[in-house]
Amino acid sequence: MGIRKINLLYIATSITGGGGVARILSQKTAAFVQAGYEVQVVSTNDLSDQPFYNFDPRVRFILYSQPIRTIVQLKQYCTFIQQKVIDVNRPTFIFVIDNGVKGYFIPYFLGNRIPVYFEVHGSRNFLLSPIQSPLKRWIVDRLTLALSKRFHGLILLNKQSAKDWTHNKLTVIPNWIENQGNRLGLAVKKQRQVIAIGRIVPEKNYEAMLAIWAKVQLEQPDWTLVICGGGPAAYVAELKEKAGAGVIWKGEIKNVDHEIQQSAFMLHTSNMEGMPMAFLEAMALGVAVVSFDVDFGPADLIEHAYNGYLVPQGDQEQMIDCCLALIKDSNKAEQFGAHAVQTVQQYDKSVVLPQWITFFESQD
Repeated sequence: MGIRKINLLYIATSITGGGGVARILSQKTAAFVQAGYEVQVVSTNDLSDQPFYNFDPRVRFILYSQPIRTIVQLKQYCTFIQQKVIDVNRPTFIFVIDNGVKGYFIPYFLGNRIPVYFEVHGSRNFLLSPIQSPLKRWIVDRLTLALSKRFHGLILLNKQSAKDWTHNKLTVIPNWIENQGNRLGLAVKKQRQVIAIGRIVPEKNYEAMLAIWAKVQLEQPDWTLVICGGGPAAYVAELKEKAGAGVIWKGEIKNVDHEIQQSAFMLHTSNMEGMPMAFLEAMALGVAVVSFDVDFGPADLIEHAYNGYLVPQGDQEQMIDCCLALIKDSNKAEQFGAHAVQTVQQYDKSVVLPQWITFFESQD
């Protein structure tokens, strides 16, 4: 797996949580240490010192607990990384997977010649849409685009997201799904349920999901929506007040395979995406996805009316119709699921991991 010793440093945020970025990083870092690489992760904003997902014990963690709210604090953080991590371990490559504003400043403050890559895990709208002031949004947009050019390169999950960037060195390596051939296992009896998986945060647009499900339930009252994910307690409580009795909140679940396999299909209403791990997990298990067509990711995985339904963003009525179509026709749901399994074969770990190995070994 290469002649030279490769040492990887990931600069992350909230990596001990239960989000999709943490999940894929746990899988990637395990594969990399098994390939003989050294891996270290520095993370901020972690609410726990124990990772939600199982990381290989050879992966070393540093959880930075100091606040980073000012430029001075950000510079102190980068100085800490430089002196306590980089100068000590001399990584071969540095990957910034913190897609917040502070992540863009990392190469600006790090004074070394080690290649620093920005690993993009979603649309830039994740960063920009919460900003209410048009002027501030414009400033942040221009500033972060300018700062992004200081990275040695950008790693994207799909070709479509390239339109977000002006960097001249873009590499596309998608997320992978682990052990697809072994995931189907024994058949699990389907329940009258639909599943939703993801962080419970405003950009995931659960308000629309609950509104859609309320209308689906008017026609199919014996069906249940199962939501797996966690988020800020106050926001989750607010959503629960809006939800009817036909919604079950499971919280964060490490292994959601059983819940997925029991479901007729997955419902997804996010306003923006990267390349949803939840899609890969569901489709690998033969469960179709019904999603809004948003930037970026869903259109890479879903072929409308073949392996799922891809609905124009915001069209709740069409989303309701698609849900009802799969509820009423289990054969169609099963057929879509079979097509979904075929679709995600190209994202199997055995296909994607070699792309990373080639990337590492081809860099100067």
